[in-house]
Amino acid sequence: MIDSLYQITKKGWLTALSFILAVVMFGAILLHSNSFALHFGGKIPYLAVLVFYGMAILFIHGVGFEIRSTVWKGIFLPLIGYIIVLPPLVLLLLA
Repeated sequence: MIDSLYQITKKGWLTALSFILAVVMFGAILLHSNSFALHFGGKIPYLAVLVFYGMAILFIHGVGFEIRSTVWKGIFLPLIGYIIVLPPLVLLLLA
C-alpha cells in the first residue's frame, strides 16, 4: 500500500511541485518569522517541528532522492508533506 501511494507522487511535475513548495515554505518562514513563531511556536511548539518535518519531506522528494525501503517510504511519504505544509503556507502568506 505504501509503495502504491509513493508511486502516485513519482511523476516529474509533482517532484518539481514538492521542491517549489519546500522553497516557498522556507522563504515564508524566513520572511515572516515573527508570524511563524506566534502561530506555530506559541502554545504548541510541536507544530513548528511538524512544519519542519513536512518541509524536509518535500525537500527530499523535490531533489529526486530515491527511497528504496518501504519503512522510509512511509516516513517520508510526499502526500504527508503536502498535507502538513499547505495549511501553514497559506496561513503565513495570507497573514
